[in-house]
Amino acid sequence: MKRSPNTILVTHDQGLLAHWRRALGTTRQTVAPRIEEFFQLASSAPCVAWIDLSIAQRPEWTADAWRPILQNDHIRVIAASSNPNDADAMLALDAGCAAYCHAFSDASTLRQVREVVDAGNVWIGKNLMQRLLHNINRALPAARPQEDGWREGLTQREIEVAILAANGASNHAIAIQCGISERTVKAHLSAVFTKLNITDRLQLALRVHGIH
Repeated sequence: MKRSPNTILVTHDQGLLAHWRRALGTTRQTVAPRIEEFFQLASSAPCVAWIDLSIAQRPEWTADAWRPILQNDHIRVIAASSNPNDADAMLALDAGCAAYCHAFSDASTLRQVREVVDAGNVWIGKNLMQRLLHNINRALPAARPQEDGWREGLTQREIEVAILAANGASNHAIAIQCGISERTVKAHLSAVFTKLNITDRLQLALRVHGIH
């Protein structure tokens, strides 16, 4: 049986630490109250690291200290901010982080972030997703035709789920709208990703909106 990677919670904030522990509920957790401790821990085994962006002495994403972390396929970094904004999100994602989210998001959202990252995909919030799509659409010719070729080979339900996901709907919201379970939503999305040869929701959104 494949062993799941260790979870490293990088924060000195005891309130945030308690919130993460309640939300994530994993037994394989290591706490690193200092960024230097995280760098040491990350070099020893595969891990998913939740980084509190307010932690003291955190290097900029462009610093050399991050290179072996963010370029390692066995380390997934989740950037968590108590004061999130799109500019910071873009810096984190561009550097190689697997997710950017509000540090104090509700438990359901934090678990969704973890599921997406565990699956090897990239998680970004709905607002940032919409901003990216808006900016890309503005940069393209106004006469660009809508492309529906992505629908070929998909079932009607898979198309429905794909469109909802591409517009930023969570698995929970999709499940409610379609009258199916979240587990079924995940199965449909997995099938869609395989058939379209894509790996995450951002690629799905670009494909569904005809942006390649």
